[in-house]
Amino acid sequence: MICPKCGAKIKKDMDRCPKCGLGTLVTDSARPIAVIPLRQLILRALFVFLGILVTICVITFLGVRIHYNNESKRIEKKYDNHVVEEIAYDDGTVGHAISFFAEDGDAIYIEELRESFMVVGNVARVEFPDYVWFDIDPSNIESADIKLSPILIRENGEKIKLPAFSMSIAVPEAPIKINSPAQAYNRVVTSIVGIDLNVVYGSQVIINGEDVSDRVDRSGGLSLNLNVYPIGENNISIIVRTDQHKEARRDLVFYRNEMAINLELDPSVGTSSQLAYMTVSGKTEPGAWIEVDTSHDTSSVRINQESGEFSFRARFSVFGDNLVRFRATKEGKPDSEISFYVSYLPAKAEYSRNAWAMDYQQLRLIYEQWHGRVFLCKGRIVDMYYEGETQYSVMNVGKDEEQLIILENQSDVGSLNVGAYYEVYADVAGRLFYKSGYCPHLIARYASIVVNK
Repeated sequence: MICPKCGAKIKKDMDRCPKCGLGTLVTDSARPIAVIPLRQLILRALFVFLGILVTICVITFLGVRIHYNNESKRIEKKYDNHVVEEIAYDDGTVGHAISFFAEDGDAIYIEELRESFMVVGNVARVEFPDYVWFDIDPSNIESADIKLSPILIRENGEKIKLPAFSMSIAVPEAPIKINSPAQAYNRVVTSIVGIDLNVVYGSQVIINGEDVSDRVDRSGGLSLNLNVYPIGENNISIIVRTDQHKEARRDLVFYRNEMAINLELDPSVGTSSQLAYMTVSGKTEPGAWIEVDTSHDTSSVRINQESGEFSFRARFSVFGDNLVRFRATKEGKPDSEISFYVSYLPAKAEYSRNAWAMDYQQLRLIYEQWHGRVFLCKGRIVDMYYEGETQYSVMNVGKDEEQLIILENQSDVGSLNVGAYYEVYADVAGRLFYKSGYCPHLIARYASIVVNK
């Protein structure tokens, strides 16, 4: 035993410290035991229980949170594979398409569109026109930021919220498609020209300040004839207003030469012919004469000196574009001239009647003398390229060795597919450089694919 005052050792039978004299020593076994009140014990037990309960709740919450996070990531990984693309409808309206990939029999519900889309072939395709997100007149805004909240509805009725995503939709322009003329700037030789266009039915159409909306048919088509004067540029403005779209404007220019002597073609005169000749007619001033500068039948020239009506028969010597040029002459005034091109292409039976079999070696040597000669070209397309908007296809017409020609495709076949075998009727145009050397260049007029070749 040790003295609690000085720390000296004390024998068990001693009741007083021999060093400091401390008396009435209490042994370890004789110390009084503290008594804890029952209320305090209950409070301690309650705190311990609450601590354990809170720990269990926290662990459970974290477990559930981790589970749902993992489940959300699993769902996002499995279903967040949508593809967005821009589309155009038949009436010219633009929109977007979203493809969701899921199991057949399921459906995708888009909350913002309030519409469901069935999954067919493992794809649910959601389409909508862009204008649905805008008011009647959206002229003061540029775009709308939308949020889509897709829900996957399983075949058994289970609903799974897919990851929401946002899109920026630009305000669409009022649809307008000008079918004719093909270009914005046009040189014309007639006093009347036609324009043909399509808009959304119900749109307001204004041409050079005149409202012509009542002339739009139920399919949205509009065809008009406009006066063109010999003053140089005739400017035509077309304005289209469609609900939930911004205003669209297109400008056309029809250039007609200024003329001291009035001279114009009949609108019925075409710019293409299957025959090697075509009658050209029109009107000039009374008292004027007509002089034809290009190939024509001399005896065919007719003119009525009183009315100014005239006609002549033009002749075409080459396949493709042929220039027709003539003048009105009158004493005391400078001549007025009209020139235009006529595309001459006989029907296939006539064009191919005198076609030559391919003579590749001679064609490479005397392509200039054979300009315009028609050949039957048989072979496989091995390459294709563009220069500007012109498509060129490289055909191998050789059997035992490679013999390449270059075809400029002007046939009614939209494109000659690489790897396919064709029979093509074409006329010689010259030669073109391809890769490491020159190849014969021909204009493909008629083409047909050969299967099982």
